[in-house]
Amino acid sequence: MGERPPIRRIVIDAAIPTKGITIVDVAKELYRVEGVKAVRVTVDDVDVDVLGLAIVVEGVNVDYGELEKALERVGGVVHSIDEVVVGEYIPEAGATT
Repeated sequence: MGERPPIRRIVIDAAIPTKGITIVDVAKELYRVEGVKAVRVTVDDVDVDVLGLAIVVEGVNVDYGELEKALERVGGVVHSIDEVVVGEYIPEAGATT
């Protein structure tokens, strides 16, 4: 099989504990992953012990495995991958051609 296509954008639904870690810590840790050019972390759910996060990562040839490890280093866990874009550019949302 040939070369793996580069991941340009990935949207992750994740969770972190409410104590001991902030979304700033999460964003900084994810930004350290090779190939990452930008990270957006948004709180989309609050529970007593857990914050639900919507994480958007964009870059060039982003390694999903390394993103998952980085999230785990700050106590987080991936619930799902909600979007992924691979290729030479990021198509506009809703584009069909």
